[in-house]
Amino acid sequence: MAAVSTPRRLRLLIAAASLAVTALATSSGVAAPSAACPASVAASAGPVAWVFSQLGAPSPASAGLSWSWTRGSGSWAAGAGTGTICSQDRGGGRPTRNLVLTVAGASTLSPQIVRYGLPGVAITLPVRVSATDDGSCPRGTRGTVTLFASYYSVHRDSIALRFARACRSHDHTFTGTAVHVEISRNGAQVNSA
Repeated sequence: MAAVSTPRRLRLLIAAASLAVTALATSSGVAAPSAACPASVAASAGPVAWVFSQLGAPSPASAGLSWSWTRGSGSWAAGAGTGTICSQDRGGGRPTRNLVLTVAGASTLSPQIVRYGLPGVAITLPVRVSATDDGSCPRGTRGTVTLFASYYSVHRDSIALRFARACRSHDHTFTGTAVHVEISRNGAQVNSA
């Protein structure tokens, strides 16, 4: 895992990209979505910090989605996760759909596991839809987001979003080079829960 500077750089990248999208929407005359993602990503307050970003299609490819920008940050302490996750989906003949998810409640941290043939750490976070402009996915709908961050220099991270029936069209899995997940304890690799 990288040192503290890597999550900080990723948070800055997420914030800059968010501002760029807002500026583009404003300059092009497009109305801001009713489920706008917060402009800044709050610093983590817990001993285990998590932050992620991905830009691109899910894996495997979905006929109903050609592009997604999903990002978030938060913390984990004493078996509970907190934070905010934002997701914007496009493609498949549908209008752009935006969700803001609040992370709160009991969650699972799984250090020293192997996925995709690589050792790493995973965290499963409970989420609730706190803002949406997708009429078929109402506020209050619950789900989970599972993050996997591989250790060391070779990275193959993943993000999996799963929701209750009303928001099932937002169930996505992301892997590949455009997926960046950091899960660290006080800036270091997480080796124990």
